[in-house]
Amino acid sequence: MKQEDVWRGIDRLADELGVTPSRLAQMSGLDAALLSQARRHRPDGTLRWPTLETLSRVLNSFDLTLDEFAGHMFGDPTSKAGFMLPCLNLIAATDDTHFDKENLPIRGRWMMVEFPDLRDPNCFGLLVDTDRYEPIYRENDLLVCAPGQQMRRGDRIAFKAEDGYVRLAELSKQSTFTTDLTDLVTEETETMPTASLIWTARIAWVRQ
Repeated sequence: MKQEDVWRGIDRLADELGVTPSRLAQMSGLDAALLSQARRHRPDGTLRWPTLETLSRVLNSFDLTLDEFAGHMFGDPTSKAGFMLPCLNLIAATDDTHFDKENLPIRGRWMMVEFPDLRDPNCFGLLVDTDRYEPIYRENDLLVCAPGQQMRRGDRIAFKAEDGYVRLAELSKQSTFTTDLTDLVTEETETMPTASLIWTARIAWVRQ
């Protein structure tokens, strides 16, 4: 990894968000000049390294892992245009035959929707087909779920439990033995055995 790789990743992240690097710095709680072109070179013309603190603030502000940022540094941005997201509505997603033994989509059994802003091949889409979650999510909202991403307290997730239904909730707390899930509308919290959750996936994006 070289200095130009890190700066390339920062520029691509800013471009993905539709902002300038300076605005990206401000959105991360940093001085705008820290990511500007003018501050990237030493007096002799060689590239500086962004400080670890600067990079950490950017990653934390946008909930990016180092692996995800590496995708911005080294990934081919032209490859995003052809990404097709496997999608099902919530009711159809209750059918286990749509998932493999690792609870990932079986291609060919899902409708495919072009979604060029993704890099994670394990993501899948759930189409809201009920008014149960209004006003948080409305009918026909497309929820992009990332089963491989780490889930944290406060994340909105999709999950399937032993009762067979696919539901949406907020993760309140999770341990090896129990998981607390808060209803998005009533805000009531239910404690479930973690082992009873067949699959869970963080809701990473919403297309309304």
